[in-house]
Amino acid sequence: MLILPSIQREWIDSEMINGVIAQELQNLDTILIELRSLGLLTIQGLEQDWLTKRAVERSLQILVAIVIDVCQRLLSLSGQAPATTGRDAVDRAVLMGILGRYDAYYKMVQFRNFVVHRYEYVDNAVLVDMVNRRLVDFERFRNETLAYVRKAIDVD
Repeated sequence: MLILPSIQREWIDSEMINGVIAQELQNLDTILIELRSLGLLTIQGLEQDWLTKRAVERSLQILVAIVIDVCQRLLSLSGQAPATTGRDAVDRAVLMGILGRYDAYYKMVQFRNFVVHRYEYVDNAVLVDMVNRRLVDFERFRNETLAYVRKAIDVD
């Protein structure tokens, strides 16, 4: 069983926040733990292990979907209309002050779009880089989201 950091438990217990968002962030943490459990990935390792490659592709795709969905839900909770694209959801979350302007968020959406529309081939180097070096970007997203929520709760 996954034990959530106290910051998340505290956030999940708040009645101000949509339970779906809390679940999404818990899922994000679970997937990050799973990806890190793979250890340091290599291009050659993914070339030799198609099953791990597919698991990594899918896990990263889910992580980005969580980012987009959380942005959409926060827009909705603030009374705004849904964003028409993933990039629009991130842009509007930045404009609302939920997220900082951080290029990695836009690269996440680009990655997801590439995987969805050209799934037959994802470069192993991209997967290795994302798992070995870019998982912190998802943690940054979670932390910025939590900071925004905490601030919103303090205002009320």
